Amino acid sequence: MKDDLVILVPGIMGTALTRNGADVWDLTPEAMSRLLRPRSTREILKLPEGIGDDDPEAPDALQLGGVIHGRRLLPGLVSTMEFQGLRERLGIEEERFAEFPYDWRLSNRNSAEKLARFVQDRLTRWQETADPQRFPRARDAKVIFLCRSMGGLVVRYYTEVLGGWEQTRSVATLGTPFSGSVKALRFLTGRMRWVPSPFDEWIHEVCSTYPSLGQLIPTYRVVIDPVGGRSRLNGQPVEGVDTRMIDDSFAFFQETQDAIEENDAVHGRDRYTLIALGGDKHRTDQALSFRSGARPTFHQDFSDSGDPEDRGLRLFGDGTVAHVAQTPPEWRDTGRTVWLDSRHADLINADHALKQLRRICDGLEPAGVLSTGEPVAVELPDFARAGQPFEVRATNADAAMGLRVRRLGEDGRCVAEEVMRPCDGGSSFRAELRAEAGRWTLEVCSKALGYSCRDVLLVVQ
Repeated sequence: MKDDLVILVPGIMGTALTRNGADVWDLTPEAMSRLLRPRSTREILKLPEGIGDDDPEAPDALQLGGVIHGRRLLPGLVSTMEFQGLRERLGIEEERFAEFPYDWRLSNRNSAEKLARFVQDRLTRWQETADPQRFPRARDAKVIFLCRSMGGLVVRYYTEVLGGWEQTRSVATLGTPFSGSVKALRFLTGRMRWVPSPFDEWIHEVCSTYPSLGQLIPTYRVVIDPVGGRSRLNGQPVEGVDTRMIDDSFAFFQETQDAIEENDAVHGRDRYTLIALGGDKHRTDQALSFRSGARPTFHQDFSDSGDPEDRGLRLFGDGTVAHVAQTPPEWRDTGRTVWLDSRHADLINADHALKQLRRICDGLEPAGVLSTGEPVAVELPDFARAGQPFEVRATNADAAMGLRVRRLGEDGRCVAEEVMRPCDGGSSFRAELRAEAGRWTLEVCSKALGYSCRDVLLVVQ
């Protein structure tokens, strides 16, 4: 309804975390260099061992800044390019729009508890103070949630486990890892792509203390075996990851699923509307295997599985979350998900996504599958060294598209452009680029098709 309160819930890196007024997770090239020097800086970012679902106490606590309106990335895991003028682009009045900032390092259970208090305060205030001439049904208003990535897990725990569905009209998720992310597990093992030593070492040291990232460990049948097919990860030791973190991810997932099942049975499946939007065109970590001990090997397909049906599964995703994991697990298949062409970083800014979100905020039904069917899959790095070459690839393309790679500055203007050349038999294209230190946007585009795919790149000295 147009009288409902709209609340934006960001994901990882979506809220500024500060100490003494400084945004400590604003990873510029200068900040990355500083983190390599004083160990005390890393200690500021870490959480206490065994924090569980609790809040950190001083001196480990950080203060909340606002929701980030710009480019951010956590190298090796996730990047964001979100929320620039989102409210205005969706046509939502300022007074009925709210943003929920939270410490994205903490357990999603903890964040959901805080969300419950935030909703109670903001929804009550909206119901009591909204102009009855402009919003005649605001007294009966509920909440429409717009959830970016992990923010969808926070909202789902709030609606299902904490009973927040009673205050909820609809939930729209963008790239939410409902069943976790293999890329998150790769990240937690310290084996990120693109990120060289010693940066990967301090990132692993810091982020392995974050309960929220542990709750992204994949819970679907993700382990492939050349004889047995696919199985789940629980009960399997993983080198570099505390088994308690794996157990907690499965417990978090099961707690949510049990609550959904009970709520469906008691209150009905139509107690609020859930709309999942995801990306399905880009090469994405899908699975892992264990060939020797507890050291995992990561895969972007299921070709090594002993089950022939696994080898026919739909692959790809948004570059961060696999196709299957972006669909709520209680849905029978992925057909109900609204598929877009964008990568994880840029999902919320895609024109198709904005059209869909406008319908949701206006109380209309989703418009159906919005993926254009364009098969181009793009692979973009998120980290590079200044002056050293890095590669951008596009597959399932053709020469008529005229693909180019553009490097965009903070103001969105193009500072460099390269033509992508065919390779590997002609259906794949590549370009080799170099860049000076900075935080850039990389864009693969085709003027002939009006196609664009973007992500964030951090270049350090």
